[in-house]
Amino acid sequence: MVLGEKLWEGKGKSAGPGFIKYVGMEGVASMYSWNAQLKGTGRAKGTDLNFNATGKSMTPPKGIGKSKTQGVFMNMSGDMGILKGFDLMKMAGGKPGAVGLYTFMTMSEKLGWMNDIIAVVTFDALDPMWNEMNITIHEWK
Repeated sequence: MVLGEKLWEGKGKSAGPGFIKYVGMEGVASMYSWNAQLKGTGRAKGTDLNFNATGKSMTPPKGIGKSKTQGVFMNMSGDMGILKGFDLMKMAGGKPGAVGLYTFMTMSEKLGWMNDIIAVVTFDALDPMWNEMNITIHEWK
């Protein structure tokens, strides 16, 4: 796997408390929402985006958690589309982090190039409860 250029970076915030769907021996299943403001770089320079996403996660008592995310994105001109992704999460040095693979779909001619990419998204939580996080998005080559 080769990372391509960085496309976006910015900060995200939890959009409120998550909802616990299930608690069992395999872990905690929950739903969560987050939003982010991302500044375009490289190929995406000038394409700043707002993300609004919701996901379902399964977090084991110890080890690697997983989640599926879906959402919408919009640029400052009102062009919009959808995103879908799969994330893996873990604790590293007392701080949670995650990495995901995301795809995008849009009918916007201006953002149409996003339909053909797979993105590697990294999340570095700034607190253990994921209230705020740094987000970086690279194209996967």
